[in-house]
Amino acid sequence: MFSNVKYRLALILSQKKSIIILQRIGMCDLMHKTNLTRSLNVMRMLFPDEFDFYPKTWFLPEQIEQFQDDAESIHKRDRRQHRPLTTFIVKPSDGSEGAGIYLIQDSTHCSVPNRPHIVQEYIDRPLLMNGLKFDIRIYVLILKLDPLEVLLYDEGLVRFATVNYQPPSTKNLHEAFMHLTNYSLNKRSTSYKHALDEKQTDASKRKLSIVWSQLGQLFSTNEIEQAKEMIKELINKTILAILPELRVQYASELPITRKQNRCFQIIGFDILLTDQLKPILLEVNANPSLRIDFDHVNEAGKFVTEPSAIDEDIKKSLVLETLKRVIKCKRNRKLSEPNDEMMTQEDKKVVHRQTEAHSKLAVKHVKKTHYDRQLSASDSDSSSCISEELSNEEQQYQTGSNQNRKPKNLVNLTLANTGNESQTPNENTTSGASDSMLADGSVDFSTLDRSMTITGEQNVTQSSVNRTDMAADTPITNKIKSLKIIFPSASQTKYEQMFLPEKIAFIYIELVVKRGYKAMTNWPFRNLAKICGLVDQSTTMISIDMLYTQIFYKLKQYDSQSPATGLDFPAFIEAFFLLSQRKYSNSYTLVDSVTELVKTCIRHLDPSADESA
Repeated sequence: MFSNVKYRLALILSQKKSIIILQRIGMCDLMHKTNLTRSLNVMRMLFPDEFDFYPKTWFLPEQIEQFQDDAESIHKRDRRQHRPLTTFIVKPSDGSEGAGIYLIQDSTHCSVPNRPHIVQEYIDRPLLMNGLKFDIRIYVLILKLDPLEVLLYDEGLVRFATVNYQPPSTKNLHEAFMHLTNYSLNKRSTSYKHALDEKQTDASKRKLSIVWSQLGQLFSTNEIEQAKEMIKELINKTILAILPELRVQYASELPITRKQNRCFQIIGFDILLTDQLKPILLEVNANPSLRIDFDHVNEAGKFVTEPSAIDEDIKKSLVLETLKRVIKCKRNRKLSEPNDEMMTQEDKKVVHRQTEAHSKLAVKHVKKTHYDRQLSASDSDSSSCISEELSNEEQQYQTGSNQNRKPKNLVNLTLANTGNESQTPNENTTSGASDSMLADGSVDFSTLDRSMTITGEQNVTQSSVNRTDMAADTPITNKIKSLKIIFPSASQTKYEQMFLPEKIAFIYIELVVKRGYKAMTNWPFRNLAKICGLVDQSTTMISIDMLYTQIFYKLKQYDSQSPATGLDFPAFIEAFFLLSQRKYSNSYTLVDSVTELVKTCIRHLDPSADESA
């Protein structure tokens, strides 16, 4: 299932064991630029040398004064070293398609927004090809969470700007076609070159394999391979950074007894290469576009949609290979759990409470989505498709819950549109996919392949008859690409310490989620100090209360609209770090003090756990 209504996902996931869902709960929120940055900052505080692949970032509006002070200091350093002034790029946290992005050098030109933004140091020495800046879209499959399994698709997209790059200056900061590589922006440029076929080497959108070959003329084979390995590490480290909060999201929305391996997700990493071939993470998209067509104005001045050879070549194989992996994973799980019991009565009660609490919110979300998409003529068809599918799914669930039937060995795999379906493919928003009913653990890949062809204003979830008529002659991609496991990796030991924040997530779940709280109030925080024996002459209960109050009001100051009555998980991590430094003030580094506090807490909360785990 593909849906933005996470509560509905929790319901389906808990009720039907054979359903596989293409969307991990909480993933979209975690991939917003502010949330992703906070997760990466946590890891950077612990492992500064390992997380240097993300630009220095400030949060707006809460850090506007700090940003302006830091920018002034940075520019003073630039002048002393006789370097061009550092440029900054401002981005909406939940933005896409390049909307709302602008460059500044004078920090006073940064307006205080009424919605979350980030501002980053601009990478002003990107790698260029034929004078053009470019970025890379890489597709990653998170197949399992427990144990974590991450796969990298061995093909990707490279998106080029359309105006020759020049170092940023006050004269060209407004040149979006020069500094931004978003497809949705550059397709409007008169210099944009649509790929006529997937092998074209001078198009504004190219296959990653072709670009690697072109870069082979500028760099040695060893340098190219080293860059590829650095990209793999960047991906693994980023996923490890978001993993702790993803665990908390799952525990909060799903019954504790349910396993976390019934979802999978394709995510898109946008990466920039510097002129030294070092990969820099730009952002991560929870819903990368799977569309295989593009919109443009033809010679007659009409707005038309045509197949995109390069998107079709890459994305068909991506979806096919993903489904093969998912079905194989499901079969293996069934073999390893032959006597897996049906949902317990306790789980059903939890699901019922979650459904009752959030049903109004889910319905409101669906209605709002339907209304918003009706505002755009190009979005009307896909909007009705989503609304109808949501209604049908809820009706099926109600019917199924009132009948005492034996569960069928059936996997429902529907990849429906989310985001801005009828917009042009921008590699930011998921819109193209297919649906296939899977019986006996198999999938009709030929039907799936035909369903991937989308033209005009056709909905993704059309009937199989229409799909067959539409694309009966569409061949499966000749060369099937592959998904390769990058985590766990051969060099597993390098990542072992990076699971430290996940252990903090375990502590939060034990003290908050399992006790029915929405956030960590003062009482569980005090209880943590008592249970774990943290209160002594150097760390009093008064200081514990003061620390909690300090972090809580800081959280409220950053998000005055939040109804939170306690510390959410990111705020708890901040408090945990400060508490570790107070308790273990003689520790050499932050990671040492946090490690000691984690061991102490886990030993008291779960005596059976191995301290080194």
